[in-house]
Amino acid sequence: MPVKQKRLIFELSTTEKEQKLGSTLSNAMRKAAALNLPIIYRNELCVKPNLFVHKYPNGRKELVEQDSESFAEKTLQILH
Repeated sequence: MPVKQKRLIFELSTTEKEQKLGSTLSNAMRKAAALNLPIIYRNELCVKPNLFVHKYPNGRKELVEQDSESFAEKTLQILH
């Protein structure tokens, strides 16, 4: 019986990538929520490169500014 060769991620179809990475992403998000870590993303409110939205597991959203030298964060606005 021939041994099945593993393919590199860029060789997989979109569906195969979604299946392979979906469970890993769900697991990572579950662990982050248990530690009360936010999901960090950018949207139309992020008008400067150092602005980000932090969304916490309890639903709280904040517009955050990050200092590019010290990486210190300052909450500019509570969004929700």
